[in-house]
Amino acid sequence: MKIKFLILVGLFSLQATLAQETVIDSVKVKQEKMLLEQQKAEKERIKAEEKIIKEQQKAEKERQKALKDAEKAKKEAEKAQKKAEKELKQAEKAVAQREKAKNNIEKAKSKIDNNKKDLEKDKEKFEKLRRKGKLTPEDELKWREKILKKENKALELQLDLEKAENKLKKLE
Repeated sequence: MKIKFLILVGLFSLQATLAQETVIDSVKVKQEKMLLEQQKAEKERIKAEEKIIKEQQKAEKERQKALKDAEKAKKEAEKAQKKAEKELKQAEKAVAQREKAKNNIEKAKSKIDNNKKDLEKDKEKFEKLRRKGKLTPEDELKWREKILKKENKALELQLDLEKAENKLKKLE
């Protein structure tokens, strides 16, 4: 009987353990739910942070591109300004060269006129002295040399005038 009693107690305890429903602890379920929600919230927060970082990186790239574009435009503007200044300088130099060439022509003409006047004076003086017979053969030779030098000088001045005129034509 002892054995029967033990078997009965064993069967009863077996049935009691099998017949029991597994009770899920509500606190544990809530904790798991909360843990899942926290993990989900953490994932969403990480995604949001990554999105913000990507947007910031994109904005930074756009800002860098805008800075490069502005720098490039600035360099182009400086280059254009230098080119314009260079062209202005060249134009001013060309004007100055033309003015100088015109002044050289005027100077050459003035020298030619002065030389002609001096030559005419010397010729008149020579003729006057020759008519009066006051010239010795040596004096006459000196006067002719003097007149010849002035005529040569007139030819040189004429060549200088032509050179100056040619230079002015080249500049215009």
